[in-house]
Amino acid sequence: MKKVAIIGTVGLPAKYGGFENFVEQIVQRLWDDFEITVYCQKSAYKDHPARINKVSLRYIPLHANGMQSIFYDIMTIFDALRYADTLLILGVSGCIILPFLRFFGCRKNIVVNIDGIEWKRAKWSGIAKWFLHLSEICAVRYANAVVGDNQVIVDYVETAYHTPCHLIEYGADDRQLETT
Repeated sequence: MKKVAIIGTVGLPAKYGGFENFVEQIVQRLWDDFEITVYCQKSAYKDHPARINKVSLRYIPLHANGMQSIFYDIMTIFDALRYADTLLILGVSGCIILPFLRFFGCRKNIVVNIDGIEWKRAKWSGIAKWFLHLSEICAVRYANAVVGDNQVIVDYVETAYHTPCHLIEYGADDRQLETT
């Protein structure tokens, strides 16, 4: 059975935001066909079970958001390289290392989900914007596949980088849609 590592979220169960809700939905759809590991921010959870349902959880003693997200993502990417066939990286902050992985012969399947143009957000300083833009470039150029969660992101990636970007919209619970 193929092994998938999901990187870049606060973790499971979902309690923070969009990526976590997305992860909660996707693991339920995939856990019968894949061995899934989700990386979690240790401080976000009182309890630290090794598994939830059919999903393995690994806890990292760094914050998944803000400045620490760079190190959180890089640490989890290196850990996942030891066992996973596919790395699903949510967000671009840790993608700065992808060129080095490819240079040193990494043949793992790496999928990056870009959920926004982080480097354009007003909340970041000039150096943070530069870093996030560089990480985005690395994500697009060195991932095996790039995913956007809305058409604006897909159009941005395809126009800015001349690279295919796959649209996978999320956010709605399709079980709720079935009842309306």
